[in-house]
Amino acid sequence: MAVSEKGIKRFDELNIARLSLISVQERIPPDYRDWSVELEDGDRRYKVTCQAMPEYGVPHGIDTDISAALVNLYIDQGAPADGSVTCTPYQLLQMAGLDTSGRYYAALDESLRRLTTTNYFIAEGWRDHPRKRWTNVNFRYIDRLEFTSGDENRLDASSVLRITLPQEIARSVRAGYIKPLDLSFMQTLKRPPTRALYRLLDSQRRDPENPEQVAMSYQVGLMEWAEACKIVTDRPSMAQRTLDAAHEELLEKGFLKSVEYLGRGKKKMLHYTFGDAFIPPDPLLVQSLADIGITHTRALQLVREHGEAEVEDTLIRYQTIVSGGYRPRSRPAFFVDLLKNPEKYQTPEGAALPSEGPQKAPQGRKKGERSREELEGPSRPLQEEEDADAALRALPREAQVEAVMRTLTFLLRNDLKLPELDTLRLALDEGLEDPLDVKAWVLRGISSGQKAAMIRDLRARLSLVPAPQ
Repeated sequence: MAVSEKGIKRFDELNIARLSLISVQERIPPDYRDWSVELEDGDRRYKVTCQAMPEYGVPHGIDTDISAALVNLYIDQGAPADGSVTCTPYQLLQMAGLDTSGRYYAALDESLRRLTTTNYFIAEGWRDHPRKRWTNVNFRYIDRLEFTSGDENRLDASSVLRITLPQEIARSVRAGYIKPLDLSFMQTLKRPPTRALYRLLDSQRRDPENPEQVAMSYQVGLMEWAEACKIVTDRPSMAQRTLDAAHEELLEKGFLKSVEYLGRGKKKMLHYTFGDAFIPPDPLLVQSLADIGITHTRALQLVREHGEAEVEDTLIRYQTIVSGGYRPRSRPAFFVDLLKNPEKYQTPEGAALPSEGPQKAPQGRKKGERSREELEGPSRPLQEEEDADAALRALPREAQVEAVMRTLTFLLRNDLKLPELDTLRLALDEGLEDPLDVKAWVLRGISSGQKAAMIRDLRARLSLVPAPQ
């Protein structure tokens, strides 16, 4: 019944989540190649059309997990303006919460091809949030798909992917039209239909024009809801049966407090009441974090990851420490470090909160001074780095390569072409280079401001030849 207390909390682009572009059905009929729905949201009517390739059918099943993972990898990689995401199949499956042992690689391959070849047309239903207007758009969920492969143009564990999201999605994410998505909770749900329904319900409870406003209940017509979920049936009883299994799991997990059916036949209504554990964070707390320079997106992430109580306590400690005379070089960075590593800092004895008025410096020291024991930054960064490398060195070589490639792919995704990243991985896989040595060498090159020279040396070191321009 309880919701997981810890775990990675992520985000969903609100248009995608609300429009339910992916069917909640785990399996679809062989001829389910397109759909078109006209729905109402208050006084506004909008239309969404999907056209898929016959060999793949409309997006469904694990496509909801893959699509959510892509948005979060895009955010993690800094939301570049070109909409690009560079990753390995392992990283994508891991972010999606799917099995990484091998059996999902074929399913991932098919999912990516389906998301690349399916076209969506949305009339008066896509929110251009910065301009406060509803617009018409058409796009494919994946605008461009590139990957390296060693076997008949199919994905495998050694592939490197470069995926480009459409500008409509990329711009919306960069504009902050996103909502928190408890991905760790979503991954506890056993079946794709339950995960898809959770994602849809969690977005529908939000006011699309004021996403901070979150309702604790939601009511919708059963057949309208079946259409929104892309359930292929015109029978209320079949729609109800399709939804009931997902309802049962969401009730068991505590996301839903109750599900009620009201009325009869095609006029039957669904009334959802959400569980108290899924109440969004206090807007005043989010604003307080914004006041010290933490962006809205980062604030939501911190609150969702560490919990409101812990973030509030840290904010009080932060204010107490700063009022005691400490002046961090970066306020947001200091707050995050204080939140993640509270044991590194001590609150000055007798210090009061800034809201209680101007404070005197701690007795015996001038204002602005601090003891080594009190407000020192990271105490032993070199030792901590050495400890982290020692832990990585203790892993099996395959795990070392995977961890190092995650770091290098992120750092070098805009500097090396896909075949070059593939060759780099091959060199590590085959033991031609030590993963930790290469990682340390790359980091030294970047941190010393010699990235361009390091890239040239890396190509020479691995006999990498840039592809013709």
